[in-house]
Amino acid sequence: MIDFIAVGKKITQYRKQLSMTQDDLAEKLFVTRQLVSKWELGLGFPTIDALLDLAKLFSISFEELLCLDEETTIDEDNLFSGHNRIFIINQIIKNKLKVNIPDVLYQFSSSERIMVLKAIKEGNLKVNMRELLPRLTPGETRFLKKGGLTKWF
Repeated sequence: MIDFIAVGKKITQYRKQLSMTQDDLAEKLFVTRQLVSKWELGLGFPTIDALLDLAKLFSISFEELLCLDEETTIDEDNLFSGHNRIFIINQIIKNKLKVNIPDVLYQFSSSERIMVLKAIKEGNLKVNMRELLPRLTPGETRFLKKGGLTKWF
């Protein structure tokens, strides 16, 4: 999964290195300045054609532009700062981003919590259940019980 916010920061960085405004970049790519702004803020994402044009314009690889080789760094006190929420959750679920789930669970929305609990229930994500259980809602506890994790209850 691609972190739209990281890609947006990369576009901003290289645009500024070329001393270009958003208007200048938009003109070169035949898009609006507002669209460039959305890309840079991580609120939108360039088309494949635009990505190829950006990589060529910036003289960087497609992989570098998409931040595919970069390691994700986070602040455990604010997991989502500077990152797309779903990107971070997917990185945690895929074990590509190591965090202590019980310590950061409060930062997740209810749907994100269920995504993480589903990964735990399916055995894809290891967690200290003794630390996790006191932080769950009654509904989340029932969700895990239905998944066969009854030895903890």
